[in-house]
Amino acid sequence: MDNQTKNNELAPCPTGRKGVCKICFYGAFSLIIATCIPLLTYPKEGELIINKLFKFVTVQMGWLYMLAAIGSFALILWFAFGPLSSKRLGDKIEYSTFSWIGMLFCAGVGAGIMFGGSIDWAYYMAYPMHGEPAGSWKAAEWGTAYGMFHWGPICWSIYAILAIPIGYSYYVKKVPILNISQACKGLLGERVHGWPGKIIDILFMTGLVAGSATALGLGIPIVAAGVVSVTGLEHSFQLEFGILIFVTLIFSITSCLGLKKGLSKLSDLNVYIALGLMLFVFIAGPTVFLTDMAISSLGLMISEIVTMATWMDPIGNKGFTQDWTVFYYAWFVAYAPFMSLFIAKISRGRTVREVVLGPVIIASLGCGCFYLIFGNFGLYLQITGQLDAVSMVQHLKGATVIMAIADFLPFASLYKLVFSAVTAISMATTFDAVSFALAATTTTMLSPDEEPARWNRLFWAISLGLVPTGIMLIDGPLSVLQTASIVVGLPVLGIIIIGVTAFLKEYKSTGWVEARCAPINK
Repeated sequence: MDNQTKNNELAPCPTGRKGVCKICFYGAFSLIIATCIPLLTYPKEGELIINKLFKFVTVQMGWLYMLAAIGSFALILWFAFGPLSSKRLGDKIEYSTFSWIGMLFCAGVGAGIMFGGSIDWAYYMAYPMHGEPAGSWKAAEWGTAYGMFHWGPICWSIYAILAIPIGYSYYVKKVPILNISQACKGLLGERVHGWPGKIIDILFMTGLVAGSATALGLGIPIVAAGVVSVTGLEHSFQLEFGILIFVTLIFSITSCLGLKKGLSKLSDLNVYIALGLMLFVFIAGPTVFLTDMAISSLGLMISEIVTMATWMDPIGNKGFTQDWTVFYYAWFVAYAPFMSLFIAKISRGRTVREVVLGPVIIASLGCGCFYLIFGNFGLYLQITGQLDAVSMVQHLKGATVIMAIADFLPFASLYKLVFSAVTAISMATTFDAVSFALAATTTTMLSPDEEPARWNRLFWAISLGLVPTGIMLIDGPLSVLQTASIVVGLPVLGIIIIGVTAFLKEYKSTGWVEARCAPINK
């Protein structure tokens, strides 16, 4: 019997084993510790090195991220409207559409959208925009459009780029392995079960831990600023550390409960509260201005999306593209394998078109609402002279400015507390999904009806809080974690390219082949 026949031969489905791949488990954890020890021992030197690497990634490699983002969007369109659009990932839908959207949204945006949606526009106005002077109202209009662009269809395409390759292997070919390396089998062959595959998974896990820390770097200051603004407490290490412990406790509990009883319920709750907050600001704020600005911003983004996706500003060289567009692209790249794995896991039974257009259209619109309502409310205060947020962000933390904007709303104290709660829950939902992805990657066999062992999920949930805890204990800035997440995104981009190439090569060779169960080489 030749190798091709062996590979096509069906084998009995493996049953409920939740063994852990020791190489991936201990390898990833050891690499994380080995990376963190120098950073914790020499924080100033470590921060300097990371900042230099960050500049290299965003300035020297910015063109690569721009091309990768455009390529991701093109491939997503092919998935959505090409020959695979009606193919299904599995036989039955597990989650309602609302819960499905809520989980992918809450896992993907975390606290980033709470921060960016509220205050990004103020940072953008410090840059000249497409020939418009910095601080001008035309530049402000570009800034509001760029906010939606940075959390829009192209970035969500990066998130979803590996969801079909992973879902195809897991639900269609019925290979009971849920990790990134398995999506590369079309290119690496059986080597995915050896060291090449293990290296891919270890790099993915290490990058994910660093990338997920961005949520804490953005979210903890917001929650702390909300508590300080309402209670008058001092913004101290003890306060931020207590918030970190609280958030870690939330996602540890939901991680133990699993996706259906934990994350899906928490995501539903978070979506409802966030929608309530946006509706409150829309009604209590300048409704006509918010409506008019939303229409203008959407129109500008849609009409100029090609320009925005390709604007490198090589002549003006004012830094906006590198500081923001490439930054967001690199951030989404760092998260992309995790989000693709998570999207694939919760998308059982859905068509290829649904799997890719759900994130790209619906999640993009959800993110856009944060900018159109929270962001444009702050912009309204700016142009009416009630609050100079543009100047404030140059001297104060963004989280503090967000709370200053909230002071112009009715029931400001209650609003701040709810806003802080949504931010905390957003961090928890992101980390819950991350701990699931890490546990799934280290599990040798995992059928679609199973979840990784509870102790495994809990281990990674607790471990995710160790890195930011260490940074805080040495009085280091949490912003260094955001910078580090962008740096690790560069090798992760290589993993994405391998995974996409492997799937396309396999599809060209065999087509969309369904199986009752696929054999596993042990």
